Amino acid sequence: MVDTRIADLRLVLDRLSRLPLARAMDSRRIGLYGHSTGGTAAVYAARDDRRVGAVANLEGYLDRHPTLAGLDQPLLLFRTDGFDGAARIESSWAGLPGHRVLLPDANPWAFTDYGSLVPRLQTSGLVTATARTALVGTGDPAVTLAEVRRRVGTFFARHLS
Repeated sequence: MVDTRIADLRLVLDRLSRLPLARAMDSRRIGLYGHSTGGTAAVYAARDDRRVGAVANLEGYLDRHPTLAGLDQPLLLFRTDGFDGAARIESSWAGLPGHRVLLPDANPWAFTDYGSLVPRLQTSGLVTATARTALVGTGDPAVTLAEVRRRVGTFFARHLS
């Protein structure tokens, strides 16, 4: 699955370079980000593609290959404090020169549309408090979403401007 997503990312980058607007596009200002397997794929695609200027990994494991040697783009490593795989994530990120961020009061699906959707479903009585906590954590969804947007946006603004 990761190899397919890496190939998809390369295809998109290749297609972008063929568009009429490609002459106006600064290829050093391309950023990739992804959550979970998407984050893993974004990092491995960036490692081998100089068109990518920065990459953000939202809770993707990076132990797929023995090394990320060659990855020299700025790297954001972002995870939630409620992730069951935290030990493996931290182990797979060990030694990487990325900027690490921990999202408090959140579980992995807070990085997705579930972060906004699940609390509303709970309010409507369609999701239990236990299910909500397991999916997105206990944090205020507006605060959590704003923090994710701020951190990822600031990272890319700093490294791709």
